Amino acid sequence: MAKNEYFACPVCGMNKIVSSAKRGKKTKSDELQWPVIDLKSYFVLQVREGGGKKPGASGKEGRGKAPGSGFHLIPAESLTFAEVLKRPEYADIVQGFREQLIQVIKNSIATGLIKKSEII
Repeated sequence: MAKNEYFACPVCGMNKIVSSAKRGKKTKSDELQWPVIDLKSYFVLQVREGGGKKPGASGKEGRGKAPGSGFHLIPAESLTFAEVLKRPEYADIVQGFREQLIQVIKNSIATGLIKKSEII
């Protein structure tokens, strides 16, 4: 059975394939870069609306990937971290995320991935 190697983000779980049985090792540096997320503008609370499904290529109702399918972000109703921090109804979620982030940072220091001096 073929095996592939992945790197997984400890914060979000996003993973990137490093090498695959079919394609070998990734060689382009841009293929292995993580997206930069600006927490000042990123919507951490995302309100999305279902786009519904349209008939696919086979003609069967509700099948296939069609324009309009999936869930679409509604920016006007979504919130950034700064906005979420002002809303008491999300305090438990923010606290959970905060604790997770602190733990990831502590573990990153303990394993030597980052240094305390790099944080401040």
